[in-house]
Formats: sequence, structure tokens, C-alpha cells
Amino acid sequence: MKQFETGAFSMTIYDDLLIEFRVKKNVKLEEKDIWESRDMSVLAYPGKKFFVLFEAEENFDVSTDARRAGASEEYARHVAALAMYSNRLYETIMGNLFLRISKPKVPTRFFDNRDKALTWLRSLAPQIGPGAVPAGNIMIL
Repeated sequence: MKQFETGAFSMTIYDDLLIEFRVKKNVKLEEKDIWESRDMSVLAYPGKKFFVLFEAEENFDVSTDARRAGASEEYARHVAALAMYSNRLYETIMGNLFLRISKPKVPTRFFDNRDKALTWLRSLAPQIGPGAVPAGNIMIL
């Protein structure tokens, strides 16, 4: 397990390649934060693809450039699947809007229950081998 922390986010990478990515309170996530988290992950576990749980402490924003970076093919080279989680209505709306506009390149789902998000991510791990990323499957729960 490896842990990272910046002014914008904290990130834990587990040995099973699950990443818990948490945006800090009152932060606007910028494009540089997306690439910084990708670089940290790739340096910690070279050549691997990650199963990312994205959540926020509360009251956060994501810049347009950060959304584009997170949905890009370059970023997708290092991500096997993305689960976004929030039990707050306005974040659920933002997350669903992200899915519709950005059209992620990897399987992506939005959850209002953290345990369901983790279960979904872990269920994909044996199905997605190294180098294989299915075409974007967007599902909203």
C-alpha cells in the first residue's frame, strides 16, 4: 500500500491496484492534479492499470480541463475502471453530468453507496487483464 497527499487530494493505492482518490474539502480540482495523481500512481506501480474510487470530503469543484483530462485516452491508459461515489444530491447531479458530457474511455459508474462502488470495482479486477481496457461502458446507479 502506498499513500500520497497534496493540497488538493489524498490518494491511497492498495496492492490489488485499487485507488481511493479523495478530493479535499473546498478544493477546485485542476488538470494538474489529475496528471499529478496519474504520475504518482504510475511511478508507484509501473505498467499497471488501476481501479479508481473517486470521492470528495465535501464542497469541491472540478475544472473543465480536469474533467477533460480524466476522460482522455492518455489518462485511460492507466485506469481499468472508475467508480464515483457521493451520497450528496448535488454531487450526484455533477457526477451524472460528467458521465454524459465527458464520455469516459473506461468502464465508469456513479454510486450513492460507497460499499457498492468498491464491490463493483473489485468485481472487475479479475475480468480486466493487463493491457485490456474494454470500450467505455457508462452505467449510472
